[in-house]
Amino acid sequence: MTDKNDKDPEDNPFGDIFGMFFGPNGQFGGAFGPQGGAGASGTPGGQGGGLPFDPSMLGGLLSQLQGMMAGGGAEATAKQSATRTIPTPDPAVNDDVRRATTDAFRLAELWLEAVTDVSPGNGEPVALSRRDWVERSLPGWQELVDPVRANMNGAMNENMAAQMPEELRPMLQGASQMFAAMGDSMFGMQLGEALGALSGSVLGGTDTGLPLLGTTPALVEANVTGAAAEMGVETTELRIYLAVRELAHLWLYARSPWLAGHVTTALAKYAAGVEIDMSRIQDLTANLDPSNLEKLSEDIRSGLLAPQPTEAQEQAKETLTNVLSVVEGWVDVVTHAACSGLTHRDEIREALRNRLVVESEADRTFAGLLGIQLRPTRLRDAAALFTYLERSEGAEARDAVFTHPDLLPTTADLDDPLGYRERRTQDWSTDTDLDEALSRILAEGLSDGTSSTEGSDTTAEGSDTTAEGSDTTADDSSEDGDDPGRPDDRDR
Repeated sequence: MTDKNDKDPEDNPFGDIFGMFFGPNGQFGGAFGPQGGAGASGTPGGQGGGLPFDPSMLGGLLSQLQGMMAGGGAEATAKQSATRTIPTPDPAVNDDVRRATTDAFRLAELWLEAVTDVSPGNGEPVALSRRDWVERSLPGWQELVDPVRANMNGAMNENMAAQMPEELRPMLQGASQMFAAMGDSMFGMQLGEALGALSGSVLGGTDTGLPLLGTTPALVEANVTGAAAEMGVETTELRIYLAVRELAHLWLYARSPWLAGHVTTALAKYAAGVEIDMSRIQDLTANLDPSNLEKLSEDIRSGLLAPQPTEAQEQAKETLTNVLSVVEGWVDVVTHAACSGLTHRDEIREALRNRLVVESEADRTFAGLLGIQLRPTRLRDAAALFTYLERSEGAEARDAVFTHPDLLPTTADLDDPLGYRERRTQDWSTDTDLDEALSRILAEGLSDGTSSTEGSDTTAEGSDTTAEGSDTTADDSSEDGDDPGRPDDRDR
């Protein structure tokens, strides 16, 4: 974790906070004096530093801040915040809708089996209201964004510890824990607001490209009818298409257990480089109105604590975007193939593609919270790659991309889908050349090491024989090393 503050005493945002409490140089005469009265020097608000200030007032103020911002932890705060922001009305799911959802998933399973390998082990499909989706997906979201939250809190605490005036440290000994708790609550509040907004448009449990509901297939039926009307298709037809798409996501993650970890690793790398822009906090403290603490809450929710991008984080973003795009590209191609029996599958496909790549209000909220957008912005490029593999080499080649992390398409592959196979073959050929070179080096090293033992008569007598043997071994190694190294003969 790093920060952008160079610890210059003249540029110390936490010093501004302490100055507001105690006045310049730690004297009790800051802006939080009784009724903002005059200081001992007669200056308004005690800015001259002479106002007698009861230190116990600081504890009361901090308690007030904590009580305002803390809501029982990040998860509890997120749930409360999301509940308040879920779009209404949010109709409950009735029995008829549940049956329609179950039937759609049964048909989806049959259609999907015809175009890709089955991945058993999914739970029973469920039909969800918006509130149901928030409650079921919240634990998955918490786990996904927790590295960012933890590192943001750590960056804040490091800055506070480094910049706190020495004479105030005993008095504010527990402040770091309090600020951490407040940070957790504010982070949870932002997450909850984002989930509440997202609940008004999300259609299934894997809309984000991640299995946030575990292995349970789900449709958010409260939004399916409205989406069908927007697309100009029948609700039943859209429901079936969405069910196929949902199962395709879950089957892919079940067949490639490392895939979800690939995403979380990219997020963890992003979180490890979190920086906090302390200048924004300095601006806040310079204009803080103690009579309007709600404004502080609004400023934090608007992205005051949002991490600032670094070069390492930009690389992590690119990796994450590529992985999400590759997953969605595969699902897009497989779902379209499986739904050949639907009259409006092309229209539905195009509408869903647009929904995934166009930034929404919820996306902007997540970007403010994490500094990153969880959107497959290269979906079409990834779909073009899988379509090419499917048409040129068959469905097996299309699905084989997910058999190992090294086969995942890179930025270069998304830029040039037709060159994917050529680049992989070239990589394998390079590996083969390295293997052959290493074999020769080791063989030559063995020969040199044996013939150099001329220090004693006994060794010298056997050196010629040993050298001859090593030369023979080296020659054999060179000849035999060609075949195993060829890309066609290696089991990759």
